[in-house]
Formats: sequence, structure tokens, C-alpha cells
Amino acid sequence: MRSLAFFLLALLCAGGARAQQPLALDNRDAGARAVVQAARSWQVARARELGVEPQIATARIDLNGDGQAEIVATLQTPQKCAAMGLRDCPLIVLRAEGARYVEVGTFFGDAVQLLDSRSQGWLDFESRFTRGPWRRTLWNGTMYRLVR
Repeated sequence: MRSLAFFLLALLCAGGARAQQPLALDNRDAGARAVVQAARSWQVARARELGVEPQIATARIDLNGDGQAEIVATLQTPQKCAAMGLRDCPLIVLRAEGARYVEVGTFFGDAVQLLDSRSQGWLDFESRFTRGPWRRTLWNGTMYRLVR
């Protein structure tokens, strides 16, 4: 019992999960970009009305271990996303449900690092915007939520 208490205390002092690796987001996956454009069509349309083409960067990664990759994506514009009606740029997580994708996480950010921990079977990660502080993100059983 005493060794368990020391282990838990050490875990708390160490800050919990460590960053596993940065998630490389890029614009090479045309299929993933099309999914993101469909999911955020209103933002893309608004930016285009103002003459700005949003840049979409994506990565496919199996976050829940079911063998099917989710899509993690950022939408950005040279004007810091004001053209899309936002103060900051969105970072979204999309999960395949049959033939369509459903948004299961929405944040503001442009960088993601995976953690070596899981919540309810889903990989935890941290996100940040423009070199700001890393914010931990956990699966709550329905979607990803920020916890700090």
C-alpha cells in the first residue's frame, strides 16, 4: 500500500503523461482535405467570399485503436483566421462513422503533440496556438475536451 502511494505521488509530481511525438500536419492528403472542407464548409465559404483561400493541413492517425484513422486538421489563413470569422484558427478532430465524418473535437491551435497516455481507450494529446502554452486534451467518452 505504501509503495502504491509513493508511485502515485511520483506520477503526480512528474506531471503525468509525457509527449510522445509531434504530429506532422501537411497538405498532401487531398481526401482528408476534402473531408475537412465539407465539415467546415461555412468557414471555407466565408473566407473565400473575402478573397482568402484557407490552408488546410491534416494528419490521419488511429486515435482509438480501432484500426481506422481519425483526421486531425488545422484551417489557417494568412490573416490569422479573421477571414473565417474567428480570432484564432481551428484545430479539429474528425472520426469516420460509416460513409461520413463527424467532428469529435474542436479547439484553437496550429500544433499537436501526442502523449503516451490514453483516456477511455483514446490517445491523449496536447495542442497549442502560435507557440503558446500546451493544453492537454482528453477523450471524455463522447469527444475530446481540453483539461488545462
